[in-house]
Amino acid sequence: MNDKAKKGIGIAGLILTVFDLLMFFSLRPCWSGISKTLGYTNGANELLYYLPVYICIFFAVIALSDLLFVIFSKKWKIWPIVYFVLGLLFLGVIAAIVILGARDYLRFVWPYLFKALGITAAIGLLAWLLFAYPGKKLAEKKAFRCVCLFLAILAAGLYLTGFSLNGISCDPVVYAVEDEYQIVFSSSADSLGWVSIGGEEYYDLYSGSQKSGKIHKVCVPMYVLDEAGSYDIHVQKVIYRGPFGGFLGKVISKTVAFHAPDFSDGVQYLNLSDIHMNKKAAVRTAENAGGFDFLVLVGDMVSDVETYADANYASELASAMTGGEVPVIYARGNHEVKGAYSDDLYMFVGSKDQDFYYYVRMGELYALVLDLGEDHEDDWWEYYGTADFDSYREDQLIFIDEEIEKGAFREAGYRMAICHIPIVYVNYRHNHEYIKDEMTKRLNDMDIDMSVCGHQHEVLIFEPGLVTPGESLVYNPKYAEGTYSGYLTDFNFPNLMVSKPGYTQPESDSDRSSHIGLFVNADLKKGLQRCVYLDSKGLPVPVVNPFADKDYGSEIDIYEDGTWK
Repeated sequence: MNDKAKKGIGIAGLILTVFDLLMFFSLRPCWSGISKTLGYTNGANELLYYLPVYICIFFAVIALSDLLFVIFSKKWKIWPIVYFVLGLLFLGVIAAIVILGARDYLRFVWPYLFKALGITAAIGLLAWLLFAYPGKKLAEKKAFRCVCLFLAILAAGLYLTGFSLNGISCDPVVYAVEDEYQIVFSSSADSLGWVSIGGEEYYDLYSGSQKSGKIHKVCVPMYVLDEAGSYDIHVQKVIYRGPFGGFLGKVISKTVAFHAPDFSDGVQYLNLSDIHMNKKAAVRTAENAGGFDFLVLVGDMVSDVETYADANYASELASAMTGGEVPVIYARGNHEVKGAYSDDLYMFVGSKDQDFYYYVRMGELYALVLDLGEDHEDDWWEYYGTADFDSYREDQLIFIDEEIEKGAFREAGYRMAICHIPIVYVNYRHNHEYIKDEMTKRLNDMDIDMSVCGHQHEVLIFEPGLVTPGESLVYNPKYAEGTYSGYLTDFNFPNLMVSKPGYTQPESDSDRSSHIGLFVNADLKKGLQRCVYLDSKGLPVPVVNPFADKDYGSEIDIYEDGTWK
C-alpha cells in the first residue's frame, strides 16, 4: 500500500475517531443508564459510576493523538490502519449502546451532536485556512486578505457590542396563580419588560430593580386586568447595563385584549397534557374546541427542559392556543423536572415563587394545583442522587391542610384538583403510595367537582365507586389490555385523565397527527358537568370505562348528586 492510500486511510480514521468522541460525549443523557447497566447502584461501585467519563477521556486521547499524527507525521507506515480500525471498533461500541437502549433517548442526543459537529467544523475550517490555504494564489491577493480582516473585525465588533435585533419573540400568556395573573412573554434580545393596564405600569422586578433578559414575568392583581379588559406588553433592549449608567434601545409594544372568565353560562375549559412538543396537533385541538373560559395544561409539554427553548415551550403552546386573551392554569409534569433549564422553569410559567403547587381563585372557580415531581422514588437510578421530592410532597400535605383550615374553597361554586401524575392511581411499583393516599383523604374532604391528570398518555376515566379500592385493576374487555397494573385509592370525586396522541381511546392508537384533549362544560345552575374528549379535528372521541363494564359514548355527564351517565 502506497503512502497516498495510507494517507487517505489516516484521514478517514481521524474522521472516525473524532466522530466517536463527539457521539459518545453527546450520549451524556445515557451515561447514567450505561453505569447502571454495567452494575452501578446508588452509593456503591463508584468506579462504575464514573466509567463513562473515563471512556470519554479515552476517546479524546485517541482522537487527539490521531490528529497530531495526521498533522506531523511524514511517514505513514501502519499507524493509519491502527487508528482506522480503532475508529471502527469504537463506532461499533457506540452502535451497541444505541441498539441496547439508548435509541429511546436519541432525541435528546442529536442537539448535542449537531452542536459539537458544528463547532468542530468551524475549528477545522479555521485550521485549514491557517495551515493549508495560505499557499494558494488567492491568499496572495490583497483584496482577499482585506475581506478576511474586515470580516474578522466585524465579527469581533458584533460580539463585543452584543449586537442583536430586538422584538417580541413569544406573545404573552396570562397564567392564573392564587389571586393574581402572571403575564409571561419573551423578547429576542436581553431587554427590560413591563405591562401597562389602565394607565398603570407593572414591572418585571428583582428586589426593586428592573430585570433584563429574554423572558419576562409580570404579576398583576386579577381584578385589575379583569376590569380593564386589555393590556399592553413592552420590551426595551438593554444595549449596555453598567454599574453607573447604561444605554437602552427602542420600546417595542403590543396591545392584547383580555376576556375575564364569565361563568354566568357555566364553567367551560379545555385540558391538555403530555404534548411532548407535538405543538401542531395540540394547537389544532384547541382551535377546534371552540371558545373556553380558561385553559389547563396538565404537564409534560416537553420531554425535558434542556434548553431555553424547552423552558419557554409551554408558553409558546399556550400563546398559540389562547393568544394571551384568556387565563391559563399550569401544572408541572415529571418530564419538566429534567434538564439543565428545569431549575429556571418557574420564571417561564405560572408558579408560586419557585414552587409548582398553589391554589387558583377566579370568580366561582377554586382550583388546587399539585405537583408530585418525579414519578419514581427519590433513590431511582435515573436521578443519580439529585432528587429529594419526599419533603416537597410532604410540604404539599401541609399546604392542603392549611387550605382546608382557611376554608376559602367552600365559597367557590366549582372546585378542581389538578396534578400531572394521577393521585387516585398507585402503580405496581407502589410509587408514592403513602402520599397519594394522604392526598386522596384530604381531597375527599374538599368536595371536589373535578380532578384532571395526565402522565400515562392515555384517555382513562376514574369514576368513584366502580372499582374496589386497593384491589388490582382488571381491564374491561371492551377497552382492551392496557399498562395499568396497580390499584385505585379510596376516592369520592371524578378523575379524568388527559390526554394522548391519536383519534381513539385505546392505548394502541398513537397518531401524532392528532392530540386528544378534554373539554368540560359545567352548568352550575343545573349541577351538571358535560365532559367530551376531542381530537384535533374537533370530533368527539367515544370512551368506555377501562376497569368496569360501562360505555359512556361521546359524552360523559356527571351530576351534582354523584351519578354518571
